[in-house]
Amino acid sequence: MRRGLLWVMGCWAVWVQAAQPLHLLTQEQAPYAMQLADGGQVGLALDTVRCVFQRLGQPAEIKFVAWTRAQRRVESGEGDGYFPASRNTQRDALSQWFGPVAPQQWRWYLRRDSRLDPLSPGFRQYARVGAYAGSNMLHWLQAQHYQVTVSPPEHDQILDVLLAGRADAVLAANLAMDKLLMQRGAASQVRSVLAQDKPLGLYLSHRYLAQQPAAFAGKLQQALVRCQPATPP
Repeated sequence: MRRGLLWVMGCWAVWVQAAQPLHLLTQEQAPYAMQLADGGQVGLALDTVRCVFQRLGQPAEIKFVAWTRAQRRVESGEGDGYFPASRNTQRDALSQWFGPVAPQQWRWYLRRDSRLDPLSPGFRQYARVGAYAGSNMLHWLQAQHYQVTVSPPEHDQILDVLLAGRADAVLAANLAMDKLLMQRGAASQVRSVLAQDKPLGLYLSHRYLAQQPAAFAGKLQQALVRCQPATPP
């Protein structure tokens, strides 16, 4: 009788653990992730991530916070993962990257009348550049010894500092920046130059993954392949 009770309690504990929602964090950034006025959540990356965990049968709660805060919360154990994020060694040390969940190009954005060439020798020494706080782009600019003069806290503010002349060029994700330029009616004021392809993915903390079955990571990556849109926008 006691063994039977212990078995039932063990099964119940496993079921409760499996039913616990995954706590994911993201930022408001069209077209990747957007919080609607009616409480709905949509976006290119968000839809892919939601599809993945639906396929895995894993409930997931997605919360919008500032990007720097999202990463810090996962590092401190207040969240299980964050997205959409490109890879770097600092993030890899604390979490595991799965992807891609959305395409991305890093592009240099300059004012239309600027004669600067981001690909020319010497650009990193004399051009005033920037990217938004907490972004992998800002981390990369600093590591590559560019002259970083601006790092606003929100993605959309990076366009403001460029148009205001506080930077000669900014590094930004193409889909997000192009969407913002269209919304602001500023596309004619700006030109862009490709820096590099940097697909976006989902980071899950090593702590969370250690609590999952050994096959979990492989199944997640398989589900990602199936959840990719047939034709990215």
